[in-house]
Amino acid sequence: MIRDATRDDFPSIREILIRSNDAPYDIGKVAEEKCFGAGFEGEPRVRIFGDFEGVAVSCGKHLRILAVDRERRGRGIGTLLVRDANAIVVAAEPGNYFTPGVPEDVARFFRKCGYVETVTTQNLICEASGEQRAASGTTRVQSAARRSPLAARRNEVLAFIEKHFGAIWRFEAAKAKTIFHVEEDGEIAGFSTHDANNRGLGWFGPTGVAKSHRGRGLGRELLLASLADLGRLGYHRVVIPWTDAIEFYRKSCGAAIEHRFVILRRKNG
Repeated sequence: MIRDATRDDFPSIREILIRSNDAPYDIGKVAEEKCFGAGFEGEPRVRIFGDFEGVAVSCGKHLRILAVDRERRGRGIGTLLVRDANAIVVAAEPGNYFTPGVPEDVARFFRKCGYVETVTTQNLICEASGEQRAASGTTRVQSAARRSPLAARRNEVLAFIEKHFGAIWRFEAAKAKTIFHVEEDGEIAGFSTHDANNRGLGWFGPTGVAKSHRGRGLGRELLLASLADLGRLGYHRVVIPWTDAIEFYRKSCGAAIEHRFVILRRKNG
């Protein structure tokens, strides 16, 4: 009744994800990434219930995606898929998350499945504009795009990210086509990425400035550079996910809270 999916199943999986999506973002655009894209904890496992009545994607200890056909809900399909996945954490998968948690109304279902709330978080929204970088007045931000003249610095920037922010952020940042970075006194001081996770939806991050270089406006410069590039790529609105730095983003680019999420963990997990 529950089986492993293959790539041949993807068109039908994508259809059920679109029909069953309770999240506020277009899962159709990122369905392949969410179903078959590797996570920091390895390759995902996609499980199908029956004749595409439900699907679950897990990676390591995380349940990445759960979807049940709306016409088949209330029959225990979701509960069976959750048990089958045996995940410790719902959503909030490092490096490859569709949302950083689940909406509150969906959280009720997982509580019934034996999960408890650990923390709440939010995604912000702001406007993207090709004028943002020019308006910031900065000339310090540089691009380590894969095919730019600075591509040779990409590995240096990734090493900086891992040293100051950990291997998970390096994993996620490495998926971006462009990584902006800024230097002070000849050393890399900070970075920003965009369109790394949920590619095609216009998401910002991860981003960070080394502790010894904070308080000098570098974070804002990096943010505006990424927003300008997202505007150039055709995005009008940008999602700033999974952050508590609400005031920083409000002041820097006028961002506001768009959606709130609950992160859940299995009891005694």
